[in-house]
Formats: sequence, C-alpha cells, structure tokens
Amino acid sequence: MRHQRHFALLIATIGVLVGCLSLSGANAQAKRMANTLPDLSGLAWVDGDSFLAVHDSKNPDENARPRVSMLWLPNSPDGLTWKSLELDWPQPLGLSSDLESAARIPGSQSFLLVESGERREQGQQFRRIFLAECRDHELQIVSFTEMPTSVENIEGTAVAKIVERLIFIFAERAEGQLNTNISWTDLQLQPLKLGAFEQITFRPVDFTGPNIRPVSAIETDSLGRLYVASAFDPGDDNGPFRSVIWRAGQVKLDKNNKVRIVLDAKPYRLATLDGLKVESLAVREPADGKIELFAGTDDENYGGTLRLIPLQP
Repeated sequence: MRHQRHFALLIATIGVLVGCLSLSGANAQAKRMANTLPDLSGLAWVDGDSFLAVHDSKNPDENARPRVSMLWLPNSPDGLTWKSLELDWPQPLGLSSDLESAARIPGSQSFLLVESGERREQGQQFRRIFLAECRDHELQIVSFTEMPTSVENIEGTAVAKIVERLIFIFAERAEGQLNTNISWTDLQLQPLKLGAFEQITFRPVDFTGPNIRPVSAIETDSLGRLYVASAFDPGDDNGPFRSVIWRAGQVKLDKNNKVRIVLDAKPYRLATLDGLKVESLAVREPADGKIELFAGTDDENYGGTLRLIPLQP
C-alpha cells in the first residue's frame, strides 16, 4: 500500500511538473512585442485615415532602421497599422540622418521632409530639406535643398498658405532653455528655395526646467492658427516624459501685405500628456471643413503612437 501511495504521489508530482513546463512553454510562445511602431518624429496628414511619418534614425548606427512610413488610423481594436517606405536619397550625402519633422504643402500631395541639422559626417551637416510627392501612398523625392544657415536642432516645421504664398516655418528645440525662436520665410517649390528668415521668440508658460524643449513640433491649419508642442525628456530612454500642446498664435498678413507670425500674449494649453513625448503634430482637414489635430510621440524605448487631440476645452 505504502509503495502504491508513493507511486501515486510520484505520478502526481510528474503531472504538476509537466503542467508547469507546458504553461511555461505556452507563455514563452505567447510573448511578443507590444508595439513595433517606431518613433514619430514628424507627421503630416495625407488623405482619409492615412498619415506620413518620419523617424529620427541616425547614420551610421541606425542605417537599417526606417526613415519614412505611412500610417493608418485604427478602425478596430487591432490598433494603428503602418508600413515603411523605401526612398532614393540623393547624393552626395545619400541616406537621411535624423529626420525630425515633416510638413504638408497645403492643397497638394507634396511634403517637406526635414533633417534636424544635429548630425555631422565628414565635416558636413545633415540639414537637408527634401521635397517629396505622394502617389497611392508611396513617396518619391523630387528635389532637395539645404537650410541656408547653420542650425542646432530643428524639431518642428510647418507650411502655411497665405493667399497664394507658401510660408515655411521652423523652430529649434532649444533644450533646457526658457524659450526658442520661431522662424519663417517665403517658400518656392520650383526650384525648391527659401527666402530670408524673420523670427519671433516663443516661450511656453509654466513649463520650464532642465531637459525641457520649448518646441518639439509645430503645425498650422487653413485658418493660419499656429499649434506648438513642448516636451520634457530626462535623457533616459525609459522616461518619464511629459508634453504640452499649445495653440500659440496666428500666421497672417499685416496692413503692408507682409507675412507675420503673431503670438498670443499667453499660449493656450490644449492638452497635457504625462508619460508621452510629443514630437510631431498634424492637422487633418477633410472636405467637410472640420479641423482635427493629431499628435505623434517619440517615446524612445516604448516606440511611438498617434492620438487625436481635443481642440476645445
């Protein structure tokens, strides 16, 4: 009897061990990446539910990572969908390095993809502006130019259309500083060319301290309203991050028919995003005239995500 009980106990123990091993195997098989979407360093609406995104992949360490992608908003619990786009990067510098912003040319399917200017290779600064055309959700670079001046780190760009003039807007992130300059100039497409820049100082309110970036993204809508994101990055790829999105002012013509950016005395806080680092903004304006603002994040080791931001309190 005693031997039978010992045998039964042995069989039961083996069964538990086998069950544990099976469960461990099942867990190992079930483990997978929660998010494969890379950082959204720049963002622009294309059409419908589709957006163009750029990623801040850097040379030479991240040559295998995507530079440009197409994204689609979710219509089920499966979430966002995306695909990487292959582009022919023009010589002599070739492959892009540190794309930090993208801007749609209003009323078209053309886009500007802009390097930050932070990266250098063999004494040359990566500060190119690429003009690309989108067709059937594929992208082709048609021309490029360089920022006419040396820059530190461009984080946000936008293109506004005032009457028939295109206005290129950009800002550097100015990490750790109280403010940064928002600059603008006339934009010519054929050939791709920028005029002389004017600038105004932007200062986020109640958002200061070390590792603060006064501007991490810029966008405009068809009414000329200017949206700005500010971000906190502690220098740790696991965060914590924090961002604020502002309605900051207006792009307009003055009485002398000169384009001006007029900032509000105090920017209006549209949203605070704790735990997320907003590095891109995109306005969607479908045919019904409704204006929507989307924010894209670069949460480093957590990847990126895209969210709709309320424009009213």
